[in-house]
Amino acid sequence: MSSEPQGQPEEIQKEEVNDNAENEKLLKKILEDNEEKEPFSLRSFIQELAKQCKEEMEQTKDVEERIKIICSKESSMQIGELVHEEGAWPRKDEELSRTNREDGNRAYNEGRYEMAILLYTEAMRYAPCNPVLLEGEALASAAANRSAAFYQTKQYLHAIDDIEVAISAGYPKNCQYKLYIRMCKCELELNRIGRAQRAFDLAVEAIEWSGLKKDIRSDLTVNLQEAFINLAKEVEEDGNIELEKEATLEESEFESIPSKFWVADTHKQMPAASSSVKVKFNDKTGRHVVATNRIQAGDIVFMERPIVSTVCDEHFENICIVCLRYTTAPLPCPTCSDANFCSLRCQKEGLSTFHKYECKLTHVFQQTGIKNLPLLLLGFRAICQRPVQYFTNNKEKFLSPRSKFGCNEEEYQSQDYATLFNLCTHSNLRENFDVVTKTVFACFLLRCLQETGYFKTKASLTITDEEAFIGRLLKHFIECIQFNTHTIESIYENRVVGWDAETRLWKSSTRCNIGDSVETERIGGGVYPTMALVNHSCDPNIVLIFFGRVALAVASRAIEPGEEINDNYGANYASMPVKERKPFLEKSHWFTCTCKACTSNYPVYMKCPKDYKKIPGSAFKFPRVDRQKLNRDVEMIKKEIKGNVLQGNLEKVYESFVYWSDLVDQLVYPPHQDFINIRKGIRNCMFQLSPNKCRARESKEEDER
Repeated sequence: MSSEPQGQPEEIQKEEVNDNAENEKLLKKILEDNEEKEPFSLRSFIQELAKQCKEEMEQTKDVEERIKIICSKESSMQIGELVHEEGAWPRKDEELSRTNREDGNRAYNEGRYEMAILLYTEAMRYAPCNPVLLEGEALASAAANRSAAFYQTKQYLHAIDDIEVAISAGYPKNCQYKLYIRMCKCELELNRIGRAQRAFDLAVEAIEWSGLKKDIRSDLTVNLQEAFINLAKEVEEDGNIELEKEATLEESEFESIPSKFWVADTHKQMPAASSSVKVKFNDKTGRHVVATNRIQAGDIVFMERPIVSTVCDEHFENICIVCLRYTTAPLPCPTCSDANFCSLRCQKEGLSTFHKYECKLTHVFQQTGIKNLPLLLLGFRAICQRPVQYFTNNKEKFLSPRSKFGCNEEEYQSQDYATLFNLCTHSNLRENFDVVTKTVFACFLLRCLQETGYFKTKASLTITDEEAFIGRLLKHFIECIQFNTHTIESIYENRVVGWDAETRLWKSSTRCNIGDSVETERIGGGVYPTMALVNHSCDPNIVLIFFGRVALAVASRAIEPGEEINDNYGANYASMPVKERKPFLEKSHWFTCTCKACTSNYPVYMKCPKDYKKIPGSAFKFPRVDRQKLNRDVEMIKKEIKGNVLQGNLEKVYESFVYWSDLVDQLVYPPHQDFINIRKGIRNCMFQLSPNKCRARESKEEDER
């Protein structure tokens, strides 16, 4: 037997023990890292913080102090980890962009330019960019190629925008002259000589950068000059030599509205309203709007841009997130795939204001469900579309809400944040649970602002007075927006709603029968500070139409001096009985409706009278009305409307509805089917002139495509 000691030396045994311990630690760490973390839940976040802070918050009513209390909790900091999740931003896909661009090239070479445009659009959407310089080869190439397809289809304005995108994204300098030549041709086609001259000069300059041999550059310049002179001669008579001034965003939004539908005489203190209205106040209804002069059916009472707006998530691919206009040539955000713009002007506006923060939060808003909560999106955007300095420099506007703001001689400007701050919040009706919840929501959004660089300071458990002030505004704006948001709508071009408000009819919206109405689709939401002063009635006297996000309020019947102007908050007597309307309004807007339609229990449309010969004498405004003549006159108007609908003469149809409204309103009290039909008809005609149109999918197969 061997006399050698069994086993290993003590030193080696100790090393193995230490190694095993380290291995166990390492294995434990790996298991912890690989263990699936529970996904962030906004509901749990709100509930946990509300529970943690309940006792401390009960000690103070000061909102800014409450914001500080919530933000002092460690759990409020978990937003940072969510925002900065690895790979979450920028949100692009280089491979998908390349595939779409190559497919677009094939379609272009085959002469299928419309298909090429669609494919290049997808290539642009997913093209990666440097998040600081906003440059990227894939984006530049896709934009340049799409501009060529737009030129082939004679969509010259879109081609020009794409050329500018391609150049700003870093299109190779040795090839830029080709783009400037195309831009020059587009400007000439648009009869814009001044802009064409500028593009020509840039093309000549770019030829010098091209790296081509000197003799080739010289020949190219001479040929370009000859071509420019020849093309310019063809448009010189109609062209404008001066460089045209580019319209502002506000001007461009109003340009799409026919001038005859603008407010005829604007109010001195309220530019978004007619001079024929006035804001009044009483303790029962608060602020409300009344007519000071007779307003005719068809008159425009309000025309207003929202102070803040947002697009519904399902429409982001074809609607501009700034102006909410449909676009066939979307310009994508350079650093995410979830936002599109209709023009360089809107892109510049979005990237310089709210979207530079929202862009980094797209995945957060999707994961938490905020994407589907317009209340929170609008509250967040109300802050981030203005720099923090705006709020701190105008702090006097945000001290305490004024219930009578706008009733006196002060200016009431739609884009002034004082109008938003002073909207109704029903703060006296809010339960403590609601107040606490809204405060925690505000802290969540405040943390999002901190993590995306809105403030100069970094997120910490101790927030500054400036951050607490913004947190208070977030909570207040959320409460304002809750009761003062209008749904922004478009209509389906190929489907209408029947007279029973339930049947869907597959036909052109321009062929609505009397009693039918256009079917609307919600594309977004916005806060219109002037129109928010208009109270509800289940039998309103105005209808709303949208041109992009600009809202027009049109009188649907004559409004007499002293009469209140009323909108509808989604509970119309024509389609909802009073037993359903009252609970709906109490739940959604926190008030009990006492309008004439409710107190007199107006019947729904199908039960309203329709024959003037059969209604009681008390339904007429005068004791002796020739009922037979009234019936004949109304039938004659209906016949004219039907004939003009078939001929596609919408202007005549609109005039007939206005005349019909005046005739009936002079003689008859509501309810009556004609009042409802007239209201629908005026709205139908106005929406036909709006660019807010889309198509309903007609089959499951089409939906899948």
